[in-house]
This record gives sequence, structure tokens and C-alpha cells, in this order.
Amino acid sequence: MPSDGEQTLTTTKEIDVTQPINRQWLMSRRPVGDLTPDDFQYKEGPVPEPGEDEVLLRTLYFGFDATQRLWMTEDGGYMPPQAPGTPVRTMGIGQVVKSRHPDYKEGDLVDGFMTWEDYFVVRPGGPMPMRVLPKANYPLSWNLGMFGVGGLTAYFGTVDQLRVQPGDTVVVSAATGATGHVVGGIAKALGAKKAIGFAGDADKCRWIVESGHYDAAINYRTDDIPARLRELCPDGVDAYYDNVGGDILDEMFLHMKQRGRIVICGAMSQGYADLNFQGPKNYGKIVTQLLRVEGVHLFYFADRLDQGAKKLAEWVQQGKLRVEEDVHEGFEKAPALLMSVFTGKKPGKLILKLGDPA
Repeated sequence: MPSDGEQTLTTTKEIDVTQPINRQWLMSRRPVGDLTPDDFQYKEGPVPEPGEDEVLLRTLYFGFDATQRLWMTEDGGYMPPQAPGTPVRTMGIGQVVKSRHPDYKEGDLVDGFMTWEDYFVVRPGGPMPMRVLPKANYPLSWNLGMFGVGGLTAYFGTVDQLRVQPGDTVVVSAATGATGHVVGGIAKALGAKKAIGFAGDADKCRWIVESGHYDAAINYRTDDIPARLRELCPDGVDAYYDNVGGDILDEMFLHMKQRGRIVICGAMSQGYADLNFQGPKNYGKIVTQLLRVEGVHLFYFADRLDQGAKKLAEWVQQGKLRVEEDVHEGFEKAPALLMSVFTGKKPGKLILKLGDPA
């Protein structure tokens, strides 16, 4: 694997908590519509202490995903809704500072659900338990992207649910996103004849073809989408990985082959301000084309994450998958980075680095 920026994922050094404050970004109010700076509030407080069966982490990386906006709604989506006045929930990487839980020891590097603060107390458990990261020769941040939620959702959605077969024509929306940029490479690794990705500008369309293992791109802002689909998929589409919902999903129903497969991963076009998503007008094609439409959620593959990560690592080593990250530094940047998920960001996984392991 590439070794630039290598990190050792275990440590025997003693960790010294010297920072007198715990910086936090709170959700100041429940957002309405698009996120704004007023939806966030900066706060400082003391470093917390873990209770029985709890673990204190020093956070090292935050990941940014569209679903964070969904967690801020009154419904919360697949998670309990975040309450106003509490630190913003995120997927992250941290290092154990103090442990009162038998499965975690001081110095362990872990990933899982965290919050926007320097120090975070967690009670391990739930549908996606906090994962102790193995010693590895790749950058630590890869555990948020390729070997984290984005890459693993791409893996199980494409392999287990989309069931891509040799010779298939595969289409993917949001093909530069944390999940979408991995799906095209997985499809090609599984033998797909053609992988086609949607993106929102000429540079991103160029990127997914030159760097993202896609065969062709469709610019959803400027192209005639029906015409491009007929041009690129004259015999129809075998498998469609949907990350956006809305009009593109509706159009894709018209281009599927009989017994085609559709996986629903997200609804980026809807903004995640609530769960009242636009339903497809062309869902009658599910009947006439005998389509299988299925959602994908990583919670249901929690017992197979190691299997998925191992296969992804194999494909990365073989050059069949490209790890793409957009890494920033500076705790103060967290709100702006989350807002950029919906207003335009670079390809790959968006990450904020807070520090290095001790």
C-alpha cells in the first residue's frame, strides 16, 4: 500500500492530558433548511472524566458526511435526533486517554461515533460499537474514508446488495463523494463492463474518469441526462447505485434493464433538512421491468466490517481502488466544512485533522 504519511496505529507512550480546556462546537439550534453559521456555537469547558464502563478519548480526526444534517432534524433519521445545545455528532478517530472499560486500554486508537470536541466520553456499545484500529502501514485517516463508513457502505452496497456481475453496466450518482468514488472501482473490480458516474461540474467529471476508475461521466448540471444515458447505455442499465434521490433517481427508472437492481444509499439532492423526500414518479417501472430496489445501511453489516475492509485493502494494493481524501486542519473550521458538503467540495472523503497520536 502507499506509505506516504504513514501512521503507526498502536502506541506504548504514556498520554499526558495537558490541555486545560475542552473545545466544543455545539448545535446551537435545530437548523431550518440549509445549514448556516448561526446553527453552531463555540464553547470551552473542562476535560470530562469517564464513569464506570466508559472511555475518555482525545479526538484526532473528524469525518464529514451529509447524514450529519439528517441527525440534526427532529426525526434524526436512523439515529436519535441530536438535541440543540449539545456537541455536534460525527464519525471520528480518537485515542484512549483513560479507560474504565475492559475492552479498551489507554493508548488504543479507535474509530466510531464521536462529537465535535477535543475530549469525548463514550460508553461503548450500540449497533456500531467503537472499533479498536489495528496496526497498519497506511495513514490513520484512511479508517474514516476507504476503510470507514464511506468505503464499507460502498463495498456492501455494491457486492452484497447491488450484486454487480461480470459484463454489467453500472451507473452511480454522486460519483465523487465519499461512497460514490469507491463504488465505481468496486464495480470494475467485480468485472463490470462499464461504470458511469454522475458529477456536478467538468472538473469532477474529468476526475472520475481519469482517477476514479469510471469509464464515462455525466454532468448532471449541463448534460441532457436522458440523451447521455441512451448514448452510454444503449442496452440499458443493469445496476444503479443511488446517492442523491430526486430527479436523477426518477430518470434512472426509465433506463433499467429487466431484472435490474437499484440500491438506495442516500438522498443528497433533498438536502437532508427533513425526511420528506421526493418520491419517484416512475416507480411503475419496478413492476414492468421486474426491478429489485433495496436500501443499504452499514448497521446491518456490523459483524462483517473486517471482511469488507480486508477486501477493500486488497483492491487498493492491486491499484483497483484509489484512496481520495480532502484533509484540513484547524478545529475552528468544523462548521464551514460541514456546510461545504452541500455546497460543493473536492472529490473523496472530507476530513478535519485535530492532532496526531501520542
